[in-house]
Amino acid sequence: MFPIRELLEGGGDVTLFFYNPNIHPLVEWERRFDNAKRVAEHYRVPLIVDDRSHSYEWRARENDGDDRCHFCYETRLARVVREAAANGFDAVSSTLLVSPYQKREIILEVGAKLSTEAGISFIQYDWRDGFREGQAMAREFGLYRQKYCGCVVSLESSSFFEKVMREHEQLVLSECLSFGVRFAD
Repeated sequence: MFPIRELLEGGGDVTLFFYNPNIHPLVEWERRFDNAKRVAEHYRVPLIVDDRSHSYEWRARENDGDDRCHFCYETRLARVVREAAANGFDAVSSTLLVSPYQKREIILEVGAKLSTEAGISFIQYDWRDGFREGQAMAREFGLYRQKYCGCVVSLESSSFFEKVMREHEQLVLSECLSFGVRFAD
């Protein structure tokens, strides 16, 4: 929420783009997508969605270290840049740049390269000073706050793995019950 607020307060014309093919499992993707919709509605900004998921590609790169992250940033930013260029946007950025946990230098390198190739600008905001404020904003707004970057590999290596899995199980169970699915004893 922090980067969007900052852009809007600075007079920016903001459109959100939700493209996260890395997120695993589906219940996690849905939680994050729900957040994106709520934030777009709250700030009254358009939201473009590409709902493709290719989480298996991240599993195939589980031993690639930073190269997996580079692949992730490049995959996602390439799609954002293509969408922006095709629709006449003159610049893009990424809310990934608010997190002190992301590999900022890789994001900046990839974003600048892809944007230059497409003839648009990649704005290299440094929103990290607003990270904690953004967390507080999300908490106040009642948003789900993720505990891992999104890919299956980061989930499995997260110190929150057990907690996240219990939450996912509860969400799936609740969804099944809301549709009247019964389980055998």
